[in-house]
Amino acid sequence: MTPFTLPFHADLRALPPGVLLWPLLFGLGASLVLTAQPIGRPKPDLRERLRRLDVDERLRMEFGRRDRRSIFASRLLDAMLGPAIEDLGRLLRTGLGRLGVGSGRDLERKLAVARPGVEPIQLLGEKAVAGLIGFAVFPLMNVFGIAPFGAWPVWLWLVGLLGGFLLPDVDLDRRLEARRIRLVMELPVLLDLLTIATSAGLALEQALGVVARQSHGAVAQEFQHVVRELALGQGSVVEALEGMAERNAVPELTALVGQLRAAHQQGIPLTQTLAAQAEALREHKRLRVVAEGGKASVKMLLPVALFILPVLFVVLLAPAAVELLGLGG
Repeated sequence: MTPFTLPFHADLRALPPGVLLWPLLFGLGASLVLTAQPIGRPKPDLRERLRRLDVDERLRMEFGRRDRRSIFASRLLDAMLGPAIEDLGRLLRTGLGRLGVGSGRDLERKLAVARPGVEPIQLLGEKAVAGLIGFAVFPLMNVFGIAPFGAWPVWLWLVGLLGGFLLPDVDLDRRLEARRIRLVMELPVLLDLLTIATSAGLALEQALGVVARQSHGAVAQEFQHVVRELALGQGSVVEALEGMAERNAVPELTALVGQLRAAHQQGIPLTQTLAAQAEALREHKRLRVVAEGGKASVKMLLPVALFILPVLFVVLLAPAAVELLGLGG
C-alpha cells in the first residue's frame, strides 16, 4: 500500500473539510488545556509572590479582580477563552514594547472611561483574536468554495487581518464619542442644579454632593466620583474637578473646570459662573443640533436622487410618453 502524498500544486478546495478542521480544533483544545492548567503558565516572579504575602496587597488585588469586567457575557466562555485571549494580549504587548510601540496611559484612560473594568491586556487580546479571525475568513471561504468572483487573493487576507485588528479601536472610539455627547447633553441641566444649590448658600463641595445624590447619568457619575475623592481627603475640590476633566478629556468639561478654578482663585461668586457656563453650553448644544440637522439633509440627497426621483420621473413621464407615441402613430 502506497502512502498518501499530497502534491505541492494540489488544490486546497479538493481536500475534505475535516483535514483542515480537526487539526485546528486539536490545536485550540491543546491551547485551552495549557492555559487553564498550571502546566505551561508563567510562574509569578519574586515581587508578585511577596505581594501575595501582604494582606493589604491581597485585599487590593481581590477588589481589583471584582471590578474587572469579563470579556464574554457567558461565564463559561470567559473561563475557557479568557486566559487564552489575555495571553495573546501579553504576547502582543511584549512584541509592541520591543518595537517601541506601547499602549501608554492614554489607552488606560480611555478604557477606564468607556469600558470600565477592561484592562489594556484584554483589549490587546481582543485585537489579536479579531485580527486572526479577519485573516482566516477569506482562506476558509476559498477552502469551502465560497468565491463568487473567483479565489480571494492574498492581499484581501491581509486587509481582513488589518480590519479585524483595528475593529476594537474603532469600537472604543465610538464609545468615547457617544459618552462625550452624553456629557455635553447632560451638563447644562446639572449646572442649573448646581446654580440653585449654590444660590441657596451651599458651598461647591456640598452642592456637588447634593446634585450627585439626586441625579443620574454620566455627569452625575463623574460628580459622585469627585465626591468620593473629597470624602477620602484626596486633594481639594478644584484638584478633584481637574482630575475629572483630565480623565474624560472633553473640551466642554475642561472649559467648565477652568472657569470654576478661575472663579475660586479670584473670589467670583460661583452662582454667576455656573449660570453663564450653563447658558453657554445650552447655546453650544443648540448649535450642535442645528449642525446635525444640516448634515442629515445632505445625507438625504443620495437616497432621494437614487430611489425617489427616478420613480417620480417614471410616474410623470410614462403617461406623457404614451400619449406622444399615440400621436406619432
